[in-house]
Amino acid sequence: MKYLYVVNRFYFKEKTDEIIKTLEKVSLEFGRDFEILVNDTIGDALLNKEMFKDRECIVTALGGDGSVNRILNNIVDTKNILSYIPIGTGNDFYRGNLEVLENGIHDVDLIRINDTWCINIACFGIDADIANDDRFIHNKLIPESMRYNAAVVYHFLTYNGRRMKISCNDEVYDRDYTTVVVANSRYYGSGYKVSPFSEIDDGMMEVYLVDRLNKANMAKVILSMKDASHLKNPAVKALQTDRLVISADTPFTANIDGELLTADRFEIQIIPKKVRLDFDTDFIKKVREVKYS
Repeated sequence: MKYLYVVNRFYFKEKTDEIIKTLEKVSLEFGRDFEILVNDTIGDALLNKEMFKDRECIVTALGGDGSVNRILNNIVDTKNILSYIPIGTGNDFYRGNLEVLENGIHDVDLIRINDTWCINIACFGIDADIANDDRFIHNKLIPESMRYNAAVVYHFLTYNGRRMKISCNDEVYDRDYTTVVVANSRYYGSGYKVSPFSEIDDGMMEVYLVDRLNKANMAKVILSMKDASHLKNPAVKALQTDRLVISADTPFTANIDGELLTADRFEIQIIPKKVRLDFDTDFIKKVREVKYS
């Protein structure tokens, strides 16, 4: 089966040609039949759905979780297989898969959120505000490893909670929250292990409701997510479900695999084994060995 690599020049900019050369070299070493598609603009990346409809390829996103999400939403309900090479700013989906997947092709679950598909994690509240804040996340003046942490500090100082109504497992939770996280996999925010028990093929979502907190307790919860000890905090309620609804009186933002979505009501459902995922750590590591200037 042919590999179709999708490279976004609008994201990689001057690194694009070097990345393409690496893809060609490593693909030849691995004996892959391949083609490279270059998107020059974000508009090109968003309008690719029609071109994938009649293909049967292993469509491979290069970049972070947002790049994976765009490819995912273009190929759902086609005969294509999803793949990715994690060379973005977050790569949290890759972190989770390293813990649960062996090399090969897997049938994995997806989360449907209104009309959008999610494969890793969706968050609402302070986490969404942090992940959606381009003043930090894509700021070239801040070292890449520090961008998420810079956004965390800013929103930690300015956030006062958000009223959300969550309907889940025949219960309704209606109060101010610091954050709500819906997880199919384990990591988000460049290495925060928010959902340590998530499996990508078990037909269930893990949901975490974090009450509105004062600054001291908010800091404790945020820091404890690095090693998953936040689950011991009484302000964190953990649920498991196959569907839920999150709503508010006015529109608010969600962050879905690194992509922004705004609505006043989010209908969320897990769809078991909705897409096939090709996972090849040997190929990924070979491409990631190169230090792109």
